[in-house]
Amino acid sequence: MAAIPALVTASTKLHNTTGLTDESHDCQIRDHVAYCRNLLSTKALSSISRDESVLDPHDRTLIQDGILSSISFFSVCKSKPSRKRPMEHCLGIYYPRGRLWSKAVRYLETFNPVQIRYAGQEFRQLIEYPLLATRPIREAILRLDPSCAVFTSTHLLFVQLCLRAKAYACALPVLDKHVCHFPAPSSRASSKSSLALCAKHESGLSFITDSSALSATLTYKDYLLYFLYGGMIYMALKEWRKAFHFLGVVISMPTVGSISMVMVEAYKKWVLVGLLANGKLSSPPNNTPSHLVKLYQSIAKPYVSLAQAFERGEMQTLVAEVDAARDIWIMDRNMGLVSQVVNTFSAHALVRLRKTFAALTVAEVLEQVPHLPADPIATESVIAPLIMSGAMNATLVHSPSHTSDTMLRLSGKPFFSQVSHESHMQVRFRKEGQLMTALMGSLEETNRAMALSDEFVDASSKGQAWTTASEVNQGVGDDFGLDMDEDIMGG
Repeated sequence: MAAIPALVTASTKLHNTTGLTDESHDCQIRDHVAYCRNLLSTKALSSISRDESVLDPHDRTLIQDGILSSISFFSVCKSKPSRKRPMEHCLGIYYPRGRLWSKAVRYLETFNPVQIRYAGQEFRQLIEYPLLATRPIREAILRLDPSCAVFTSTHLLFVQLCLRAKAYACALPVLDKHVCHFPAPSSRASSKSSLALCAKHESGLSFITDSSALSATLTYKDYLLYFLYGGMIYMALKEWRKAFHFLGVVISMPTVGSISMVMVEAYKKWVLVGLLANGKLSSPPNNTPSHLVKLYQSIAKPYVSLAQAFERGEMQTLVAEVDAARDIWIMDRNMGLVSQVVNTFSAHALVRLRKTFAALTVAEVLEQVPHLPADPIATESVIAPLIMSGAMNATLVHSPSHTSDTMLRLSGKPFFSQVSHESHMQVRFRKEGQLMTALMGSLEETNRAMALSDEFVDASSKGQAWTTASEVNQGVGDDFGLDMDEDIMGG
């Protein structure tokens, strides 16, 4: 019996789930997964390679009509090399312009996310092919777990691909989500994991576990790299505050021994991004141990010296620091960031004038910030964009006769009108409310997992302070509120 007709026959049994209980549906899907894995031996795969119903890129019936289940298709994609099917062939048919490329992309955008909970091995093998495009991977991640709250190996692979392909904006729908969990070990799964995988789950933590194969085994370094690469993507998009936050996650990560090179790399970029975002050498996150801060400052001393010169407003010293450590910036591939720091020095110096002056002429501005263009008109062209962007709360006032110098009036009040300011704050409060709701849901899931953990059970049996789940929950709530080919910031 040919493999594809057999899979089509087996897939039809999954289409009619009316009246089935979650337990019955769960058994049905598990039987289907076992059948697919047993059927698709190497011999069966050789018949698939000759089956035009799968390999014809113009034939969409299997996908459009839903004839082949998501499990069946991903099982087909799990090709194994053999003498007749070398690895180059197995991978090549899923590359762009490959015979299965268009169908693989469509299935990644339309697959049944409930079925794939049972076929994590097959699912991950397809989306982790080296040259699979970033957009299909992104759609697959969001389709499987729209919240993206559970960190998986696919998250890291995705941001790596986006960074190397310079598809920075493509990564935002995933990066803008908040990672709250790792795949739960089976012994610490939440109470809701007792439900069938096909049941409705409030969180991906219930079905993305260490035994689901929806993620490869994760290490401490994987988590650090995800936030480092994510920060670099935000840097490329000049979203400095988001980049500052992502890099801050890396440098404040708890560590038993010495800091890793990933953390050092993140700290160097964090210092520079802090200058671009805040105009000063920022203090590390509050949860960063003091001994780590001293170690960072010792290892990245040229970066700290550059930031101190920037903060003092000494242009000549800043230029001297840049020239003295030029080889270091180039070796660290941070020369592009350093150049942007120098270019924004004048803008931050102008913003700092508000602390001292209420108003001054453009000529007086040149006296306070001498590295601005000597021509007053050119200086105004530097000031005007800062005012229009809202970075500088000020106005430029020209005399009616144009006989006197233009006046720069600085104000501590918001630049926006009262109505627009209130509208802006309403939108911001709404977003913050949505974020808090999401984080509280994730915290509840974490509390459930901890209440069922071995540590909690052991502590309870020994009569220690944590004797109830509510006490554990209260304690948790109190405590927790790459080498790249080129400098991505170059030019």
